[in-house]
Amino acid sequence: MTRWFFLFFLALTLIISFRVVTFSSAPINEITCDSVSIESDLSGIWDLNRIDNFPGFKPYLIRADLESYSFLINSFMPLLLSNSQFLIIGICKEEMSLSYNYFREWHQYAIPLLSNEKIRSNFEDQNITAVYDQDLLEMKINTKIIDFKQDLYLDGGELIREIEFQGSSFGNIKFIYRKND
Repeated sequence: MTRWFFLFFLALTLIISFRVVTFSSAPINEITCDSVSIESDLSGIWDLNRIDNFPGFKPYLIRADLESYSFLINSFMPLLLSNSQFLIIGICKEEMSLSYNYFREWHQYAIPLLSNEKIRSNFEDQNITAVYDQDLLEMKINTKIIDFKQDLYLDGGELIREIEFQGSSFGNIKFIYRKND
């Protein structure tokens, strides 16, 4: 075995291992929607391109008792997430479905757009309110660990998911997605 073959084999092994560890199939329901009463440019499948101000998660790390790992998390998580995160938005009738993943864990929300029905989520300990206005979705999510605000909007053909923790002075975290065509 030559040195070049070994380097090639090592690189290939690392790439495949990363994909196996971070892959999780998208939980897309095969529901056909005959009537869409609300059109939105937010709809579609979006790939995470980059993250701005990831250290803004510090209030969450403190509350989740992960502050001692903040250097590792701030150094490696943006790189790992930007290669593995998807955001899926679909609108059927008067309901928006929003799904995104953190590696193998999917966060899913069913948001009624025209009524005051309760927002459904796959996480039970959350109180969620949302306001939809054209191509902007504002969500306030109260969890047992921390409360935050999440906005989704378009900016120059990219989808921005902006997260702000309540009472935080570390700034907003921006997840910037590109459309998966």
